[in-house]
Amino acid sequence: MKLFLFVSILCSYVFPQSDNSYLTKGDDYYKKFDLINAAKNYESAYKQNPNNYVELERVTKIFNDLGEDYYELNDKGNAEQSFNKAVKYAEIFYSKFPDSAKVYTLIAMSYGNLALYKGGNEKIKLANKIRENAEKSIRLNPNDYLPYIVLGIYNREIASLSWFERTFANTFLGKVPEGSLKSAEELMIKALKINPGIVTAMYQLSLVYQEMENGKKEIEWLKKIINAPISDFRDKYAKRKAKERLNELLN
Repeated sequence: MKLFLFVSILCSYVFPQSDNSYLTKGDDYYKKFDLINAAKNYESAYKQNPNNYVELERVTKIFNDLGEDYYELNDKGNAEQSFNKAVKYAEIFYSKFPDSAKVYTLIAMSYGNLALYKGGNEKIKLANKIRENAEKSIRLNPNDYLPYIVLGIYNREIASLSWFERTFANTFLGKVPEGSLKSAEELMIKALKINPGIVTAMYQLSLVYQEMENGKKEIEWLKKIINAPISDFRDKYAKRKAKERLNELLN
């Protein structure tokens, strides 16, 4: 099962300006969806100013983005390497700026992506970290759409755990983390209310309706995805998968 790909999850932040030239170059590459060169420049910017909030935010997010791009291209080795870097920078980000809501969003995202490469028990352990950090981000800043997407994916994946996975968790880990499809639906809708038109949230919502076996709503959202403009590198993958799924449902 593809746990916690925050495809899903996700969605670009608008970063503040800085006088670091590597940041400017990184921003230029990012706007062109050239994630490899964006990552190189953001990492150089961080090395130049390792205690700066902006540099840490950028470098943490770009390695999540780059890992997701590699994952979509079936380059699992580079994807895992990127996600490990994302976790490393997320932990550094937390150590320096523990009062920032975005810190907790990026920690949740980083652990979620890393969960792709962990076994069942490790995934469930990471699930608690994902939930706790996403919820804390929402408490600190309820007006950011991204942690709602992260938490929505968490709920969908936990609700979809197999009987075997639940039994294993109850036996060896104390209990299965809580999560429901209804909560996943509500969280995705909340994200779209905050920032309408986010293709990632639309696609993740369509997956919720697929799990719910609500074909009518799934088709409705798949059509919206196909007609939505591309504004993020993830959108091309979401639109392609939406077309494939829609053809499957209608033919």
